[in-house]
Amino acid sequence: MGVTSAGVGLPELDVVVPVAPKDVADAATAVESLLRHCRNPIRAVHVVAATPPRFADPRVRWVDESLVRPGVAEVEAVLRDTGSPHGNATWYFQQLLKLGCFALPDVAADHVLVADADVAFVADLAFADRHGRALVPAGYPLRWVPGGGASGAVRHAALRAASRLVPGWRAVDGFSGMHHHVVFERRVLAELVRRVEQAHGVPFWRAFLASRDRSRWTGASEYVLYRHFACRWFPERVVVRHLSSVEVVQGDGAGGFTLADVLRAPRSPDVAAVGCHRFVDYADRIATMDYIPDSLRRALPANAPLTLRLRRGEVTVTPTTTPLAFPDPAQDTA
Repeated sequence: MGVTSAGVGLPELDVVVPVAPKDVADAATAVESLLRHCRNPIRAVHVVAATPPRFADPRVRWVDESLVRPGVAEVEAVLRDTGSPHGNATWYFQQLLKLGCFALPDVAADHVLVADADVAFVADLAFADRHGRALVPAGYPLRWVPGGGASGAVRHAALRAASRLVPGWRAVDGFSGMHHHVVFERRVLAELVRRVEQAHGVPFWRAFLASRDRSRWTGASEYVLYRHFACRWFPERVVVRHLSSVEVVQGDGAGGFTLADVLRAPRSPDVAAVGCHRFVDYADRIATMDYIPDSLRRALPANAPLTLRLRRGEVTVTPTTTPLAFPDPAQDTA
């Protein structure tokens, strides 16, 4: 679909969607939602995957992930050499892929919307405004405290990793920037890479992996790194906003919920995005997520699917029910 008249004058975007094998079934839904709801003109949607996607829209283009560098094998070798206890090479590979998006073939726009393959947008949204400013998500709070909004986090692996990676880096507020998408601007990302390589004397990707918290499954975050870097050093180039979403988080096993299931479920009208995530090493990831307080972690059922609702910067985490339904939290009586 083309851009509506309301999108005239907005800057053109390239879109990059990395697709892991576990997300192949949901990727088409995610890409179709971007084509339908992105108000910016989309130059191309670059689907990075092991096999070609099937789309009638000529803007959708395949990038063979085996040609991306660093590749999974290179990332895995670095993690192995540094004694990583986690099998998360593919997770770091997709982070580095996103941070290297401007090096992908045929990416020509100055703004790149990177979106995860297990999230669908359900509201019309611009991702860069008429002044060329990137509209980036505030994302989840760094500390998930019921009723606490953006409570400060005293421990967070992604914060530690970013501060080791970029001299002078620090979080500008209590929100992570993690919300399954971000808008990179070419010159901002280039400056981030330049500072890192100047400080560490090695290629950016090696410095990124060396700076991670090795004890955590999620020991670094591209979204945390970039959002706070851009807001601190390029505040005139970004606009931070809260988007409401509902998401299901579950293990990467047979069965379970699909993105189509979440899309069909009743939800409140303010929701802008829905997600359905399959986590590799689910129990390990939940156990090492710094932003989940221990009290909340103990209250959650072990290995069970969870529902995450983000509204005005506050997150609510509950066990997922069947059939799925995501009503307005303000009207919940349970």
